[in-house]
Order: sequence, then structure tokens, then C-alpha cells
Amino acid sequence: MSNTSTDHQVIAISGGSRGIGLAIAKQLAEKGWQVAIAARSAIELAQLQQDWQANEWPPLLVFSGDLSQAEDCAKWGQYLQQHCTQIAALVHNLGAFAPGTLLEGPVDQLEHFLATNVLSAHYLTRACLPLLEKAALANILTIGSVASTDWPMDLAAYALSKHALEAWHRQLAKELAGTNIRTSLLRPGATFTSSWDGVDIDPALLLSADRVAALATQMILSPANEHLEEVCLRPRT
Repeated sequence: MSNTSTDHQVIAISGGSRGIGLAIAKQLAEKGWQVAIAARSAIELAQLQQDWQANEWPPLLVFSGDLSQAEDCAKWGQYLQQHCTQIAALVHNLGAFAPGTLLEGPVDQLEHFLATNVLSAHYLTRACLPLLEKAALANILTIGSVASTDWPMDLAAYALSKHALEAWHRQLAKELAGTNIRTSLLRPGATFTSSWDGVDIDPALLLSADRVAALATQMILSPANEHLEEVCLRPRT
């Protein structure tokens, strides 16, 4: 995979190789933004770089790693500092999703969800903070979930992790108040992505990844005199 350094402002997206993250990346690239994404599959990332080149979008910066691990979060932060001078936005999109209650799900499921859905955002924010601070106006967008308030019984462990993520986000907003970094929280409802593979469900009952991405992009790129601080988007039933 070829990665070149850039003097342009970059928007970094965790879990950006598929689903909502990829849809956000494509919509930003179509608007002329340079995007950096991190995901586990080096093969998928290499293919996406080819797709970007075919569409004549700004070169895609990619990093292959497991962002549920603090070490790889730090490595992606180092990669970004080597390849760009500042970050205009950091999108915390990485997330693990699966059914499971606290007492009947896999015994290590909650630990996995907390590492992937919560701690990754914390470690990445710490790692990327120096680049965010260099932008005139930067944004940290956290992708939450309506599960954090709806608490579906069969998704208890997932819902708990998203509740913790949103609590972390609100504390982050307090600590960054008055700085050049604003924070935004998007809480989508059920969205049709690869997470639903193998599930017999009508996609018309779910949000599309493109619809969620369009709102995310609006939140990221809103002008300095506007701030979409927290937004909830649900499919109409």
C-alpha cells in the first residue's frame, strides 16, 4: 500500500473500510477532502486505495491495525503525524456489534465491546490531539447509538458499551470547551450494514449507511457559527 505525506488537512475515520465509516469517507472524498482510514484488513484497504485513484479523489491514507488495542491506536496516531500536518476531524466510527446479554452472552463479550467501542475512541483521541490542535477549527465526531437509551434486552452488552461511549464523549466535550476542537455526537438507529449479514431483515426497515453518512458529513463540515452538537436519527416505523 502506497501512502504519501500531505500538507492538506485530513479527516481521519476509524473503522472506515465498510458500512457507515466507508460511506462517510466516500462522501467526504467526493467533496474534495483527503481522508485517512484505519481498519484491520490490509487487502480491503489496498482495494479502497485503487477505488479512490479510479475516482480521481485525493489520495487515500490507510493504516492496517486492530484499534481495539491501545498499541495499535498509538501506532495509527504516529502514522498520521508522519503523513499529515493537521487533522480537521476525527471520526470515532469503529464499533463491534452482536447480540448478547450480560449473563447469557459470551463471558468476554462486554470486555471486547468496551475495548472496541469505548477505549479505542479514548486512545485515538489522545494520540491525535496534537494534530487536531493545529487546525483552525477541528471536530471530533463520535458515532453512538440509540441502543444507549433504548436498552434492547438482547443487545444489553452492546448497549452498555455505547452508553459508556456517550458518557465519555460528553466528558470530552467539557474538557475541550473553549478550544479550537468542537465535539459532535451522532446517535443513529439500526443501519443496514455488513453487521446484519446472515440476518433475515427487510433493509427498508433500517437506515441506509449513505443516509447516516450524509448527516455525519453535515455535522463534520458545518460552519464555525453552527454546531450540531448531538443528533439522533431513527428509521421511520
